[in-house]
Amino acid sequence: MPVVTVDEARAAIGGAMLGPDDIATVLGFDPLEALSTHERHVVSDFPFSIADLSTARANGEFLVLRVPRDAHGPLTMLRLAERLAGGLDPKVHQGVGYLLRDEWTIDAQPFATTETCPAGWRLVRREPLPATFNLGYRAQDAVLATLSPAHAVVPRRRSAVEIAWDTLLWHRTHSERLLAGTWDWSRSESVDEGLVALGEFSDKGLGVIAYSRAVRFGTLGVCPQR
Repeated sequence: MPVVTVDEARAAIGGAMLGPDDIATVLGFDPLEALSTHERHVVSDFPFSIADLSTARANGEFLVLRVPRDAHGPLTMLRLAERLAGGLDPKVHQGVGYLLRDEWTIDAQPFATTETCPAGWRLVRREPLPATFNLGYRAQDAVLATLSPAHAVVPRRRSAVEIAWDTLLWHRTHSERLLAGTWDWSRSESVDEGLVALGEFSDKGLGVIAYSRAVRFGTLGVCPQR
């Protein structure tokens, strides 16, 4: 496959992209500086062709580069919010709960305190796939399993920190709130074995909550990535 440059990728996907320059502008550091030799190889080995990106553009996807750390340490959800001086709904630090479960804050949750984004490029749907709305977690997985992209990478859920990375950096770069009226159900677990969802991104910030696998409602879906 011919090597695709960052500029060529940006043009092919119509500007729907979070690349190294965007990350540097928003977070104030060169995202490639803190990568290991292996991670640099992963990032430099661009996994999508111009045809892939043109199709992604038509399908409402965006292209994102993610990195796991800066020069000072891991970029967890909490550190990302710290670097951005906000972005998460303050309620996530005050206690959130659902159904009969106790309230918790994200401050003691591994998905927010230890989980990071693997280094690499991904294509992600800007909004949840309509076919995944109003379904329980396993039924959503069944829908994802039926997707058959031309690219070899099978669509899958994002982790909680990947959703936060994409959504918060997109807003700072493109002045657009993704997941403004919807929720993306991640593959990350809370300590009480719920599955973390992020969404309803308002001027107060991005919401974070967790649900049992049986929960279903009309704005809870999945933004597949590949």
